[in-house]
Amino acid sequence: MIHSPLLQVSDLCVQFGAFTAVNPVSFDLNEGETLGLVGESGSGKSSLARAILRLVPATGVVLWKSENILACSHQRLRRLRRDLSIIFQDPLASLNPRMQVGDLLAEPLHIFEPALSHNERQRRILKMLDRVGLHANMLTQYPHEFSGGQCQRIGVARAMMLQPQLLVCDEPVSSLDVSIQGQIVNLLVDLQIEFNTAMLFISHNMAVVRHISDRVLVMYRGQLVESASCDTLFAAPVHPYTRALLAAVPVIGATAARPSAML
Repeated sequence: MIHSPLLQVSDLCVQFGAFTAVNPVSFDLNEGETLGLVGESGSGKSSLARAILRLVPATGVVLWKSENILACSHQRLRRLRRDLSIIFQDPLASLNPRMQVGDLLAEPLHIFEPALSHNERQRRILKMLDRVGLHANMLTQYPHEFSGGQCQRIGVARAMMLQPQLLVCDEPVSSLDVSIQGQIVNLLVDLQIEFNTAMLFISHNMAVVRHISDRVLVMYRGQLVESASCDTLFAAPVHPYTRALLAAVPVIGATAARPSAML
C-alpha cells in the first residue's frame, strides 16, 4: 500500500520586501523520516523552516496530510499546531526567562489538553523531563540558571511534550560545545524513533547531518540545488556547491579522499 507523504511542499517562496529569501522550493517528507537541510549561513534554510510552520509569510503550497497550511484559517492552524513543533538555534533565547521550567513544559498541555488533571499533567512533565536527562528538582528553576546544553534539553522536552508528528530542528546544536552536540543529536534520534516523528533537521554541520539524516536537501541562495539519499549525496555529490560544502569539511589525515571543491 502506497502512502502519501506526511508533508508536501510545492513552489514555496519567501520574500522580505524586495529581498527573496527562498525561491520556489518543492520537496516531500515521509512519516518517521529525517530530512537534512544544509547550506551556508544566509542560504534561506531558517526562512524555509519558518515558512513551513507559517511563522513567516510565504506563498506556495504546504500540504500537511493533504491540508494546505498556508491557506487554512487561524483557528484551524491553531489545532494543527499540536502536531507541528520546532526547536530553535539559541536554547536560552527560545525559553521565556520569566517562566519556571515546570511552567514552560506545562504550557503546551494547558493549551492543547486542558482537560488533563493536575496530577496527570505533572506525571507527564516529570516523565519527559527524565526522558531528556534532567531532574525533577529543576522544575522550579528558571532558564538562566542552566547551561546551554541543559536549556536545549528543556527546549527538546517542550517541543516533544505533545508527541508531535513533525519536528523542525533549526540549527539545534550549532551554539553548543562539540561534546554536548553529540548528546543532543543522539537524544533527538532516540525520541524520533520512540515517537515515530518526522524530522526536518537544519544545519551547516555536514557531519551531524550525515549522522542523523535519511535524505539530504542542499540549499544555495534560496534554491534547492540537490536532493539525494544521505549515502548517495556523501558518496557522489552532483552539484558543484554540494562538492564545495563537502570539501570544506576538515579531514583527519593528509591522504584522506575528499570531493573536489567548486571552482
